[in-house]
Amino acid sequence: MASEHDGANGAGGLRWTLPVLGPVPALLAALMVPVGSQLDLPWLFLGTALGLDTTARVYLLFTAILWLAAGLYTAFAFRGTAHAGRFRTLFLLAMAGNLWLIVGQDLFSFYAGFAIMGLAAYGLVIHDGSPAALRAGKVYLVMALFGEVSLFAALVLVAQQTGTTLPTPADLTQLGGLPIALLLLGLGVKAGLVPLHLWLPLAHPAAPIPASALLSGAMIKVAILGWLRFLPVGAIALPDWGGLLAAGGVLTLFYALPIGLVQADPKVILAYSSISKMGLLMLCLGLVLMAPALAPVGVAAISLYAAQHALVKGGLFLGVGLRKQAAPALVQPVILAGLILLALALAGAPLTSGAVAKDALKPILSGAEWPWAAAAVVVASVGTSLLMARFIWVCAHTRAHAKPGALWPGLTWALLIVLVLLFPFVLGTPASWFSGWRPIALGFGFAGLIAIGAWHSPDWLRPVIGLIPPGDLMVLARPGGRLLVAAGQRLWQPLANARARVAKTATCGFETVFARAEADPERGLRHWPVAGGIWLGVILLLLLALLGQSRPWQGITGGWAEDGTLSEHQEETGSSEPAGRETEPGSKPRPSRPEAG
Repeated sequence: MASEHDGANGAGGLRWTLPVLGPVPALLAALMVPVGSQLDLPWLFLGTALGLDTTARVYLLFTAILWLAAGLYTAFAFRGTAHAGRFRTLFLLAMAGNLWLIVGQDLFSFYAGFAIMGLAAYGLVIHDGSPAALRAGKVYLVMALFGEVSLFAALVLVAQQTGTTLPTPADLTQLGGLPIALLLLGLGVKAGLVPLHLWLPLAHPAAPIPASALLSGAMIKVAILGWLRFLPVGAIALPDWGGLLAAGGVLTLFYALPIGLVQADPKVILAYSSISKMGLLMLCLGLVLMAPALAPVGVAAISLYAAQHALVKGGLFLGVGLRKQAAPALVQPVILAGLILLALALAGAPLTSGAVAKDALKPILSGAEWPWAAAAVVVASVGTSLLMARFIWVCAHTRAHAKPGALWPGLTWALLIVLVLLFPFVLGTPASWFSGWRPIALGFGFAGLIAIGAWHSPDWLRPVIGLIPPGDLMVLARPGGRLLVAAGQRLWQPLANARARVAKTATCGFETVFARAEADPERGLRHWPVAGGIWLGVILLLLLALLGQSRPWQGITGGWAEDGTLSEHQEETGSSEPAGRETEPGSKPRPSRPEAG
């Protein structure tokens, strides 16, 4: 077992490097293993197939980069702290599950990795053991188990209906409604689909910084990968299920934005931003399910957007940690500048990775059966810009509490920002660099006017800040829950009174019979009515036992059978005595019965 505190020397002192070394093989595999490679392990479980297609390669690349950045942050920021060994162990388990489900092509590998990742992440959420963390962990665990059970049932039905644990898109066309519904439900919990999103805004502020970056950057993206892998994307049109997923995506996209605007914790703001962005991905995937012709460009665009959001959102969470923990003075303005760059990239400002990622989604929105989908995304872009402006405002007013070990995490964060800055120039085209800049400018223009008003009148927006706390629906549902409980108590009051009367009667009867114990319990047994009754009962039982064994009816019927003839034994011996009975010495045999006629 790993020690609670890191050792200074020896093998135990090298354990702090494991979070850094863990994702390196995955990163090398994403860069060097050719697309289409597959490794079959028939001896593992029900037959495991590890492979790397184009989508899996994109996911493995950005996931490994994010785990590496979070691992460097964990290694240096948590070194020598209490329970560092426990955090590292859970960190590595969650990473193993996340990477396994990406390269695992079969149903069992995906579920096993999904379950390992989800359960290990629970330990990351409750790491500090505070009441808020334990409450968030409780909500997370309930929702995670619900999602895993639904996903397990869905994958079992997929295997049963397709006849294989390694289904192809053609095999998935045979799926009925139940496995598709369970897939949307089980993975919808991980994706933050409203109203299954309750764990996200609670877990992010409670979890440590690297865990929050991974929850929002890498772990929630596996829901999109699962849908791409186990739904018949591009093979058959699913207008009903695709429309349902797209409608849920629109609801999720717009629901999270106004709630995030009234939050005061930067990590909670980022959590609601993640919910909104996952809503956009669900909208696009639903449109692809409705129109299979969009699948070739749609799958690539969704994967690219997932990669961009993962890198940017991971950088934002790590930057919040540095903003809170790094030394002040000259370092803090640099960190704030880095956060501004990442916030602009998330909003999709020109010359950023967000502009390129949104431009890749345009073919899906323009070719969809819902002509208003593109307009909805434009409106959401204005809201995202306002949300990022709110995030920068909160971070600018965050006070730093210097802690040791921020140098290497800061350098890692800087490298992550460099990747985000290079993203549009490596993967985009000049035409995509300025795509969709008008709603972004409009959103930041509104934010500027609001900021000016708040500067002149600081109490202007104070009543709305914190109006809806994290966990929105849970808090809003509490009054309704209290009303339901009160109504139930009033409706069942007669039943409760009857139950109380029955319990009281039974208690009184029990006390009457058993409450008064005699000083000498054996004295009552020595009284004649009791002793005599017991004695007569014993004798009666003995007589019944003797009569049952002697079978007196044999003396009446003798050895004669029911039809009046002798039994086989008596015919052989020539005796009328019953079988098994010998004639006593000196006695005469009984005369045989004369034959009839």
